[in-house]
Amino acid sequence: MAEKNHPVVLRFEGMMPGDIAGYEAHRYRKGGDLGHILPDRPKPRRLIGSETWAQEALAEIELMKFETFAAELVDLDRRKRRKEIRQRRMEGPRDPWRASRHGPMREVILTANKEWFEHTESSDELFSTARERRFEDLAVAWLRENFGDDVIHARADLDEQAFHIHAVIMPRATVQKYGKKCAVLQPSVHPLIKDYEAAQDSVGAWFSEIGLVRGERRKQAIRDALNDGRTPPAKRRHVRPAEWRAREERRLAEKAASLEVRERDVAAREEDAEAVLAYADAVSAGEIDESGRPIDRDSSSDNPSSIPPDGKTSFGFVAARKAFRAAAKRIRAGAEAYALRKARKLVDADIAEIKKADELIVEIAQSLPVQQRARIAEIRRRLTARLMALDPRTKGRSRGPDTGSDAPR
Repeated sequence: MAEKNHPVVLRFEGMMPGDIAGYEAHRYRKGGDLGHILPDRPKPRRLIGSETWAQEALAEIELMKFETFAAELVDLDRRKRRKEIRQRRMEGPRDPWRASRHGPMREVILTANKEWFEHTESSDELFSTARERRFEDLAVAWLRENFGDDVIHARADLDEQAFHIHAVIMPRATVQKYGKKCAVLQPSVHPLIKDYEAAQDSVGAWFSEIGLVRGERRKQAIRDALNDGRTPPAKRRHVRPAEWRAREERRLAEKAASLEVRERDVAAREEDAEAVLAYADAVSAGEIDESGRPIDRDSSSDNPSSIPPDGKTSFGFVAARKAFRAAAKRIRAGAEAYALRKARKLVDADIAEIKKADELIVEIAQSLPVQQRARIAEIRRRLTARLMALDPRTKGRSRGPDTGSDAPR
Protein backbone atom coordinates (compact mmCIF):
# COMPACT_ATOMS: atom_id res chain seq x y z
CA MET A 1 0.00 0.00 0.00
CA ALA A 2 1.41 3.39 -1.07
CA GLU A 3 2.25 5.82 1.70
CA LYS A 4 -0.03 8.85 2.03
CA ASN A 5 1.38 12.16 0.77
CA HIS A 6 1.90 14.43 3.76
CA PRO A 7 2.42 18.19 3.32
CA VAL A 8 5.32 20.04 4.88
CA VAL A 9 3.94 22.69 7.23
CA LEU A 10 5.43 26.19 7.21
CA ARG A 11 4.02 28.97 9.33
CA PHE A 12 5.24 32.49 10.07
CA GLU A 13 4.20 34.19 13.31
CA GLY A 14 4.69 37.89 13.92
CA MET A 15 7.06 38.64 16.79
CA MET A 16 8.04 41.73 18.76
CA PRO A 17 11.39 42.04 20.57
CA GLY A 18 9.39 42.10 23.79
CA ASP A 19 8.15 38.58 23.00
CA ILE A 20 11.67 37.09 23.19
CA ALA A 21 11.58 36.70 26.99
CA GLY A 22 8.36 34.65 26.83
CA TYR A 23 9.75 32.62 23.95
CA GLU A 24 12.82 31.74 26.00
CA ALA A 25 10.73 30.87 29.08
CA HIS A 26 8.76 28.40 26.98
CA ARG A 27 11.95 27.02 25.41
CA TYR A 28 13.21 26.15 28.88
CA ARG A 29 9.70 24.87 29.79
CA LYS A 30 9.45 27.41 32.61
CA GLY A 31 6.52 29.43 31.34
CA GLY A 32 3.82 29.76 28.74
CA ASP A 33 1.42 26.99 27.81
CA LEU A 34 2.88 23.66 29.01
CA GLY A 35 -0.27 21.55 28.83
CA HIS A 36 0.84 19.79 25.64
CA ILE A 37 4.38 19.00 26.84
CA LEU A 38 5.20 15.30 27.33
CA PRO A 39 7.45 15.04 30.42
CA ASP A 40 8.95 11.67 29.43
CA ARG A 41 10.36 13.01 26.14
CA PRO A 42 13.77 14.69 25.59
CA LYS A 43 13.98 18.44 26.06
CA PRO A 44 14.22 20.82 23.05
CA ARG A 45 17.51 20.75 21.18
CA ARG A 46 19.18 24.00 20.05
CA LEU A 47 20.16 23.99 16.35
CA ILE A 48 21.18 27.57 15.47
CA GLY A 49 22.44 30.40 17.67
CA SER A 50 24.29 30.57 20.94
CA GLU A 51 22.82 29.88 24.33
CA THR A 52 22.67 33.64 24.95
CA TRP A 53 21.08 34.51 21.59
CA ALA A 54 18.17 36.30 23.25
CA GLN A 55 20.36 38.74 25.21
CA GLU A 56 22.51 39.31 22.13
CA ALA A 57 19.48 40.08 19.96
CA LEU A 58 17.98 42.54 22.45
CA ALA A 59 21.37 44.25 22.88
CA GLU A 60 21.72 44.58 19.11
CA ILE A 61 18.26 46.14 18.83
CA GLU A 62 19.12 48.62 21.58
CA LEU A 63 22.30 49.50 19.73
CA MET A 64 20.27 50.13 16.56
CA LYS A 65 17.99 52.46 18.49
CA PHE A 66 20.76 54.54 20.04
CA GLU A 67 22.90 54.72 16.89
CA THR A 68 19.92 55.98 14.92
CA PHE A 69 19.00 58.38 17.73
CA ALA A 70 22.57 59.73 17.81
CA ALA A 71 22.53 60.21 14.03
CA GLU A 72 19.22 62.07 14.31
CA LEU A 73 20.57 64.45 16.99
CA VAL A 74 23.73 65.13 14.97
CA ASP A 75 21.60 65.91 11.91
CA LEU A 76 19.37 68.28 13.91
CA ASP A 77 22.43 69.98 15.38
CA ARG A 78 23.93 70.38 11.93
CA ARG A 79 20.73 72.09 10.80
CA LYS A 80 20.61 74.28 13.95
CA ARG A 81 17.24 72.82 15.12
CA ARG A 82 17.78 73.55 18.81
CA LYS A 83 14.12 73.33 19.78
CA GLU A 84 13.69 70.00 18.01
CA ILE A 85 16.85 68.69 19.67
CA ARG A 86 15.43 69.46 23.12
CA GLN A 87 12.11 67.83 22.17
CA ARG A 88 13.77 64.66 20.82
CA ARG A 89 16.04 64.35 23.84
CA MET A 90 12.91 64.36 26.02
CA GLU A 91 11.24 61.71 23.83
CA GLY A 92 14.28 59.45 23.62
CA PRO A 93 15.20 56.83 20.98
CA ARG A 94 12.56 55.37 18.68
CA ASP A 95 12.12 51.76 17.70
CA PRO A 96 14.21 50.91 14.63
CA TRP A 97 11.31 49.48 12.64
CA ARG A 98 8.08 50.61 11.07
CA ALA A 99 5.04 49.98 13.23
CA SER A 100 2.88 47.11 11.94
CA ARG A 101 0.38 44.59 13.17
CA HIS A 102 2.81 41.66 12.99
CA GLY A 103 5.94 43.30 14.43
CA PRO A 104 9.45 43.48 12.94
CA MET A 105 10.57 39.89 13.65
CA ARG A 106 9.25 36.48 12.65
CA GLU A 107 8.97 33.13 14.37
CA VAL A 108 9.15 30.28 11.87
CA ILE A 109 7.56 26.89 12.53
CA LEU A 110 8.43 23.88 10.35
CA THR A 111 6.82 20.47 10.81
CA ALA A 112 4.72 17.73 9.24
CA ASN A 113 1.97 15.40 10.36
CA LYS A 114 3.08 13.18 13.25
CA GLU A 115 2.06 10.09 11.23
CA TRP A 116 4.86 10.87 8.78
CA PHE A 117 7.44 11.04 11.56
CA GLU A 118 6.15 7.82 13.15
CA HIS A 119 6.35 5.84 9.90
CA THR A 120 9.14 3.25 9.89
CA GLU A 121 10.69 1.47 6.93
CA SER A 122 10.64 -1.94 8.67
CA SER A 123 7.67 -3.60 10.35
CA ASP A 124 10.09 -4.90 13.01
CA GLU A 125 10.99 -1.35 14.01
CA LEU A 126 8.43 0.22 16.36
CA PHE A 127 9.93 3.71 16.41
CA SER A 128 12.75 5.47 14.61
CA THR A 129 14.14 9.00 14.70
CA ALA A 130 15.58 8.73 11.19
CA ARG A 131 12.89 10.91 9.68
CA GLU A 132 13.26 13.48 12.42
CA ARG A 133 17.00 13.75 11.68
CA ARG A 134 16.45 14.05 7.93
CA PHE A 135 13.76 16.67 8.45
CA GLU A 136 15.99 18.59 10.88
CA ASP A 137 18.93 18.65 8.49
CA LEU A 138 16.79 19.94 5.62
CA ALA A 139 15.10 22.54 7.84
CA VAL A 140 18.40 24.01 9.05
CA ALA A 141 19.73 24.11 5.48
CA TRP A 142 16.54 25.81 4.18
CA LEU A 143 16.63 28.43 6.93
CA ARG A 144 20.28 29.29 6.28
CA GLU A 145 19.77 29.31 2.51
CA ASN A 146 16.87 31.77 2.61
CA PHE A 147 17.54 33.91 5.70
CA GLY A 148 21.29 33.64 6.25
CA ASP A 149 22.60 35.19 9.43
CA ASP A 150 19.19 36.72 10.17
CA VAL A 151 18.25 33.31 11.59
CA ILE A 152 19.42 34.12 15.08
CA HIS A 153 17.98 31.04 16.75
CA ALA A 154 16.47 27.62 15.90
CA ARG A 155 15.53 24.66 18.03
CA ALA A 156 13.91 21.24 17.61
CA ASP A 157 11.05 20.40 19.95
CA LEU A 158 11.07 16.70 20.79
CA ASP A 159 8.66 16.64 23.74
CA GLU A 160 5.38 17.35 21.98
CA GLN A 161 3.00 15.24 19.92
CA ALA A 162 4.75 15.92 16.60
CA PHE A 163 8.39 16.78 15.98
CA HIS A 164 8.74 20.42 14.87
CA ILE A 165 11.28 23.19 14.57
CA HIS A 166 11.04 26.77 15.83
CA ALA A 167 13.27 29.51 14.44
CA VAL A 168 13.52 33.25 15.07
CA ILE A 169 14.35 35.65 12.24
CA MET A 170 15.61 39.14 12.90
CA PRO A 171 15.41 40.77 9.43
CA ARG A 172 18.26 43.29 9.38
CA ALA A 173 18.37 46.03 6.79
CA THR A 174 19.98 49.45 6.35
CA VAL A 175 18.28 52.64 5.23
CA GLN A 176 19.65 56.08 4.44
CA LYS A 177 18.56 58.41 7.25
CA TYR A 178 19.95 61.61 8.74
CA GLY A 179 22.78 61.65 6.22
CA LYS A 180 24.08 58.15 7.00
CA LYS A 181 23.16 54.47 6.78
CA CYS A 182 21.11 53.33 9.79
CA ALA A 183 20.36 49.75 10.82
CA VAL A 184 16.65 48.85 10.99
CA LEU A 185 14.45 45.77 11.20
CA GLN A 186 12.52 45.27 7.97
CA PRO A 187 10.69 41.95 7.36
CA SER A 188 10.10 42.65 3.67
CA VAL A 189 13.86 42.49 3.04
CA HIS A 190 13.34 38.71 2.74
CA PRO A 191 11.30 37.67 -0.31
CA LEU A 192 9.84 34.61 1.44
CA ILE A 193 8.44 36.77 4.26
CA LYS A 194 7.12 39.30 1.76
CA ASP A 195 5.43 36.62 -0.38
CA TYR A 196 3.84 33.82 1.65
CA GLU A 197 2.90 31.76 -1.43
CA ALA A 198 6.51 31.88 -2.62
CA ALA A 199 7.59 30.61 0.80
CA GLN A 200 5.19 27.66 0.52
CA ASP A 201 6.49 26.86 -2.97
CA SER A 202 10.09 27.05 -1.74
CA VAL A 203 9.63 24.79 1.29
CA GLY A 204 7.53 22.33 -0.72
CA ALA A 205 10.27 21.91 -3.32
CA TRP A 206 13.02 21.78 -0.67
CA PHE A 207 11.43 18.94 1.33
CA SER A 208 10.20 16.95 -1.68
CA GLU A 209 13.34 14.81 -1.58
CA ILE A 210 12.11 13.16 1.63
CA GLY A 211 8.59 12.58 0.30
CA LEU A 212 6.80 15.65 1.68
CA VAL A 213 4.67 17.85 -0.61
CA ARG A 214 3.64 21.45 -0.73
CA GLY A 215 0.65 22.45 1.37
CA GLU A 216 -2.76 23.26 -0.09
CA ARG A 217 -2.85 26.35 -2.32
CA ARG A 218 -5.65 28.04 -0.41
CA LYS A 219 -4.85 31.63 -1.42
CA GLN A 220 -4.80 30.64 -5.08
CA ALA A 221 -8.11 28.82 -4.60
CA ILE A 222 -9.57 31.98 -3.06
CA ARG A 223 -8.32 34.13 -5.95
CA ASP A 224 -9.68 31.69 -8.53
CA ALA A 225 -13.07 31.59 -6.82
CA LEU A 226 -13.29 35.39 -6.69
CA ASN A 227 -12.29 35.68 -10.35
CA ASP A 228 -14.94 33.12 -11.34
CA GLY A 229 -17.66 34.74 -9.22
CA ARG A 230 -17.85 31.76 -6.87
CA THR A 231 -17.94 31.79 -3.08
CA PRO A 232 -14.33 31.47 -1.92
CA PRO A 233 -13.39 28.77 0.61
CA ALA A 234 -13.29 29.87 4.23
CA LYS A 235 -9.97 31.21 5.38
CA ARG A 236 -8.24 28.73 7.65
CA ARG A 237 -7.18 30.19 10.97
CA HIS A 238 -4.36 28.66 12.93
CA VAL A 239 -5.44 27.71 16.44
CA ARG A 240 -2.77 27.77 19.10
CA PRO A 241 -2.44 24.62 21.22
CA ALA A 242 -3.65 26.36 24.39
CA GLU A 243 -6.74 27.70 22.62
CA TRP A 244 -7.47 24.32 21.02
CA ARG A 245 -7.14 22.48 24.34
CA ALA A 246 -9.35 25.00 26.12
CA ARG A 247 -11.98 24.56 23.44
CA GLU A 248 -11.62 20.76 23.53
CA GLU A 249 -11.88 20.69 27.34
CA ARG A 250 -15.02 22.80 27.14
CA ARG A 251 -16.49 20.45 24.52
CA LEU A 252 -15.68 17.39 26.62
CA ALA A 253 -17.14 19.02 29.75
CA GLU A 254 -20.36 19.82 27.90
CA LYS A 255 -20.49 16.26 26.56
CA ALA A 256 -19.96 14.84 30.05
CA ALA A 257 -22.68 17.10 31.47
CA SER A 258 -25.08 16.02 28.72
CA LEU A 259 -24.25 12.36 29.37
CA GLU A 260 -24.85 12.83 33.09
CA VAL A 261 -28.25 14.39 32.39
CA ARG A 262 -29.18 11.46 30.13
CA GLU A 263 -28.04 8.97 32.75
CA ARG A 264 -30.16 10.67 35.41
CA ASP A 265 -33.12 10.67 33.03
CA VAL A 266 -32.66 6.94 32.33
CA ALA A 267 -32.38 6.20 36.06
CA ALA A 268 -35.56 8.19 36.75
CA ARG A 269 -37.40 6.32 33.99
CA GLU A 270 -36.24 3.00 35.41
CA GLU A 271 -37.52 4.00 38.86
CA ASP A 272 -40.87 5.03 37.34
CA ALA A 273 -41.11 1.71 35.48
CA GLU A 274 -40.40 -0.20 38.69
CA ALA A 275 -43.10 1.81 40.50
CA VAL A 276 -45.63 1.04 37.74
CA LEU A 277 -44.85 -2.67 37.89
CA ALA A 278 -45.10 -2.64 41.69
CA TYR A 279 -48.47 -0.86 41.45
CA ALA A 280 -49.76 -3.43 38.95
CA ASP A 281 -48.55 -6.29 41.16
CA ALA A 282 -50.28 -4.73 44.17
CA VAL A 283 -53.57 -4.35 42.26
CA SER A 284 -53.42 -7.90 40.92
CA ALA A 285 -52.59 -9.21 44.41
CA GLY A 286 -55.60 -7.41 45.90
CA GLU A 287 -53.47 -5.18 48.15
CA ILE A 288 -54.85 -1.92 46.69
CA ASP A 289 -57.72 -0.95 44.42
CA GLU A 290 -57.30 0.80 41.10
CA SER A 291 -57.26 4.17 42.90
CA GLY A 292 -54.33 3.17 45.08
CA ARG A 293 -56.35 2.81 48.29
CA PRO A 294 -55.32 -0.14 50.49
CA ILE A 295 -57.73 -3.06 50.70
CA ASP A 296 -58.26 -4.56 54.14
CA ARG A 297 -56.51 -7.91 54.37
CA ASP A 298 -55.83 -10.48 56.96
CA SER A 299 -52.96 -9.07 59.06
CA SER A 300 -51.65 -12.59 59.59
CA SER A 301 -50.94 -13.01 55.87
CA ASP A 302 -47.38 -14.04 55.16
CA ASN A 303 -47.33 -12.28 51.77
CA PRO A 304 -45.58 -8.92 52.13
CA SER A 305 -46.98 -5.87 50.36
CA SER A 306 -45.54 -5.41 46.87
CA ILE A 307 -45.97 -1.62 46.97
CA PRO A 308 -43.18 0.25 48.78
CA PRO A 309 -44.16 2.56 51.67
CA ASP A 310 -42.83 5.62 49.83
CA GLY A 311 -44.28 4.60 46.49
CA LYS A 312 -47.06 7.17 46.65
CA THR A 313 -44.53 9.96 46.45
CA SER A 314 -43.00 8.76 43.17
CA PHE A 315 -43.97 9.87 39.70
CA GLY A 316 -44.37 6.25 38.63
CA PHE A 317 -46.95 5.61 41.37
CA VAL A 318 -48.97 8.65 40.31
CA ALA A 319 -48.81 7.67 36.63
CA ALA A 320 -49.85 4.09 37.37
CA ARG A 321 -52.76 5.21 39.56
CA LYS A 322 -53.99 7.55 36.85
CA ALA A 323 -53.77 4.82 34.20
CA PHE A 324 -55.54 2.23 36.37
CA ARG A 325 -58.32 4.69 37.29
CA ALA A 326 -58.93 5.50 33.63
CA ALA A 327 -58.93 1.82 32.70
CA ALA A 328 -61.35 0.93 35.52
CA LYS A 329 -63.65 3.78 34.53
CA ARG A 330 -63.74 2.58 30.93
CA ILE A 331 -64.39 -1.02 32.04
CA ARG A 332 -67.28 0.02 34.30
CA ALA A 333 -68.77 2.22 31.62
CA GLY A 334 -68.54 -0.61 29.14
CA ALA A 335 -70.16 -3.07 31.55
CA GLU A 336 -73.06 -0.70 32.26
CA ALA A 337 -73.59 -0.03 28.58
CA TYR A 338 -73.58 -3.77 27.88
CA ALA A 339 -76.12 -4.44 30.65
CA LEU A 340 -78.39 -1.65 29.36
CA ARG A 341 -78.28 -2.99 25.82
CA LYS A 342 -79.08 -6.51 27.06
CA ALA A 343 -82.04 -5.26 29.14
CA ARG A 344 -83.44 -3.32 26.21
CA LYS A 345 -83.26 -6.43 24.04
CA LEU A 346 -85.21 -8.41 26.68
CA VAL A 347 -87.91 -5.71 26.94
CA ASP A 348 -88.26 -5.50 23.18
CA ALA A 349 -88.71 -9.28 23.01
CA ASP A 350 -91.38 -9.24 25.76
CA ILE A 351 -93.29 -6.42 24.10
CA ALA A 352 -93.19 -8.28 20.79
CA GLU A 353 -94.65 -11.42 22.44
CA ILE A 354 -97.38 -9.37 24.14
CA LYS A 355 -98.31 -7.79 20.81
CA LYS A 356 -98.50 -11.19 19.16
CA ALA A 357 -100.74 -12.52 21.96
CA ASP A 358 -102.97 -9.43 21.77
CA GLU A 359 -103.31 -9.77 18.00
CA LEU A 360 -104.30 -13.43 18.49
CA ILE A 361 -106.94 -12.45 21.06
CA VAL A 362 -108.37 -9.85 18.69
CA GLU A 363 -108.43 -12.34 15.85
CA ILE A 364 -110.27 -14.93 18.03
CA ALA A 365 -112.72 -12.35 19.39
CA GLN A 366 -113.83 -11.38 15.89
CA SER A 367 -115.40 -14.84 15.46
CA LEU A 368 -117.34 -14.68 18.80
CA PRO A 369 -120.81 -13.21 19.55
CA VAL A 370 -121.06 -9.52 20.39
CA GLN A 371 -121.52 -10.07 24.13
CA GLN A 372 -118.40 -12.21 24.39
CA ARG A 373 -116.38 -9.73 22.29
CA ALA A 374 -117.36 -6.94 24.72
CA ARG A 375 -116.24 -9.04 27.67
CA ILE A 376 -112.89 -9.85 25.96
CA ALA A 377 -112.35 -6.14 25.27
CA GLU A 378 -112.82 -5.33 28.95
CA ILE A 379 -110.39 -8.09 29.91
CA ARG A 380 -107.82 -6.62 27.43
CA ARG A 381 -108.06 -3.22 29.07
CA ARG A 382 -107.44 -4.60 32.57
CA LEU A 383 -104.60 -6.80 31.29
CA THR A 384 -102.86 -3.83 29.60
CA ALA A 385 -103.05 -1.80 32.83
CA ARG A 386 -101.46 -4.60 34.82
CA LEU A 387 -98.70 -5.08 32.22
CA MET A 388 -97.89 -1.36 32.30
CA ALA A 389 -97.42 -1.59 36.07
CA LEU A 390 -94.76 -4.25 35.63
CA ASP A 391 -91.04 -3.28 35.37
CA PRO A 392 -89.46 -5.64 32.86
CA ARG A 393 -85.91 -4.67 34.02
CA THR A 394 -86.58 -6.28 37.42
CA LYS A 395 -89.39 -8.73 36.68
CA GLY A 396 -87.77 -10.46 33.76
CA ARG A 397 -89.59 -11.75 30.76
CA SER A 398 -93.43 -11.89 30.58
CA ARG A 399 -94.85 -15.06 31.99
CA GLY A 400 -97.82 -14.98 29.60
CA PRO A 401 -101.48 -14.03 30.35
CA ASP A 402 -102.64 -13.87 33.98
CA THR A 403 -104.55 -16.98 34.94
CA GLY A 404 -106.24 -15.29 37.93
CA SER A 405 -109.95 -14.57 38.47
CA ASP A 406 -110.02 -11.91 35.72
CA ALA A 407 -108.83 -14.25 32.99
CA PRO A 408 -111.43 -15.32 30.41
CA ARG A 409 -113.08 -18.58 31.03
